[in-house]
Amino acid sequence: MQTATSNSFVSKSGYQLRSTNWTSLRLLNIYRLVISTTFFSQSFVSQSPLLNIVDIGLYSWVSLAFVVLSLVWMLAAWIERRGFIHQISLQIYTDMIIIILLMHACGGISSGLGMLLIISIAVAGLLTEQLLAVVFASLASLGLLAEYVYSITNISDYTGNSTQVGILGATLFATAIVTHKLMKRVQSSEQLVQQRDRDVALLSALNQEIIENMQAGVIVLTRNNQVRHINNAALKMLNIVTTKVFSLKHDQPKILSALRKWRDSPDRDTPYLPTETGIDNIQVSFRRLQDQGNENTLVFLNDVSSIKDSMQQAKLASLGHLTASIAHEIRNPLSAISHAAQLLSESKDLDDTEHRMTEIIHQHSSRINHIIEDILKLSRGGQTAKEYIRLDQWLQKFAEEYCLSNQAKAGCLDLDIQLANATTWFDAGHLNQIMTNLCNNAQIHGNSDKPTHIRLFTDQNQAANIEIADEGPGIDQQSLDKIFEPFYTTSHKGSGLGLYIVNQLCDLNNATIDIHKNSYNGTSFTIRFSTSPANQQADQESV
Repeated sequence: MQTATSNSFVSKSGYQLRSTNWTSLRLLNIYRLVISTTFFSQSFVSQSPLLNIVDIGLYSWVSLAFVVLSLVWMLAAWIERRGFIHQISLQIYTDMIIIILLMHACGGISSGLGMLLIISIAVAGLLTEQLLAVVFASLASLGLLAEYVYSITNISDYTGNSTQVGILGATLFATAIVTHKLMKRVQSSEQLVQQRDRDVALLSALNQEIIENMQAGVIVLTRNNQVRHINNAALKMLNIVTTKVFSLKHDQPKILSALRKWRDSPDRDTPYLPTETGIDNIQVSFRRLQDQGNENTLVFLNDVSSIKDSMQQAKLASLGHLTASIAHEIRNPLSAISHAAQLLSESKDLDDTEHRMTEIIHQHSSRINHIIEDILKLSRGGQTAKEYIRLDQWLQKFAEEYCLSNQAKAGCLDLDIQLANATTWFDAGHLNQIMTNLCNNAQIHGNSDKPTHIRLFTDQNQAANIEIADEGPGIDQQSLDKIFEPFYTTSHKGSGLGLYIVNQLCDLNNATIDIHKNSYNGTSFTIRFSTSPANQQADQESV
């Protein structure tokens, strides 16, 4: 990224901006035109109040030439027809000649006009090389000396003296050296300022590039909650179209609510979790930012879905080790117990009570084995193989296969597709396990004479949802609050792990599931698929 800095400078003598040199030369031309016009106007006054003109003829022609040359040099500087060094050299040469001639026409060194040479030599020291300025000072000193020798030789009452000539000559040399040294320092300072400006611009561009490519979302807010800047990661996380005006009040009221809470307790450093903000998989934190006395607020957004996945993977990996031990230590003895109870039940010497005891042993052995199977399924669900799923097509295929299986009868599912072309990034095996478990649950606890209703729709956040609704008696509020807890069941035949596994598999795929009473007075389970940027990016990569 390039910054708007000037690179047009003369490298031969150090750092000199070309535009600044030409501007200085044009200002010198304006000064020269004013001086020459003033001198020329005095030639029309019989007794000039400014000058003691001794030779009016020489003075008139030289002052006229001074005006004409001033106009020529001014025009040349605006046109820039020749090089800078050539123009300023010619201008200084003509200035020295004209000023010395005017000085001679006004009585020599005692007229004081020789002091004007100091300005010309100073300009040469500021705008040219030191050596060239010294050459100009030498030529001007020689010109002053020549004028002095000529005057004392040809003018009888000449009042000038050599001391004045020597002092003025030394002043010209000192001016050439000092002004050049001063200009070098000014140029060095200007170069430093220019370099710092470029460094600041580079750092600004670098910071901008870093912020735009951060994985974390960044929003800069004013005191009035107006958005000053928002990076690409934040736009993706919040599903914001870049072409529209972004406002916290209208687009993200949940972030605005969290911001107000933070401002009420600004000492809080702990980020706001998704459960506190109500935004899927987005962790929000705030920082104060002082900018030239104005208080701004930095909002950081972090997608915690990957962290949740890692934690879930670690948890299920630990559970896998535990279930392996359970399978080894419990299933083999359990199988022996179940087999022994079955053999015992075949004995003809047992009475009815003893037969009932063997049935209880066999029943509870089967239940324990079922619990172990459910735990093993949960542990095997730790590794996900997500893929791009078209939900409307997938649900139609699932309904056909489910109704044709031995688990249910034909027409047991009522499919309502309200959202066409709905897509998600999900493990197909996990989704099949979730839907099968929920449909089985609806078949068992719902009304067997009524179909299970499956509805695909979109919510207010444009997220795809699948609702599995039965027409059974429903579930009481106390059970609703505990339904997803492990080993919680209302049936003596269940293990209490089915819905817990469903909840864990949804969480593993960045989806959520909730339960509520439906319009049939039965129970509905609603799966809400995530709209997080991680899933969206995966969708795009899959396509």
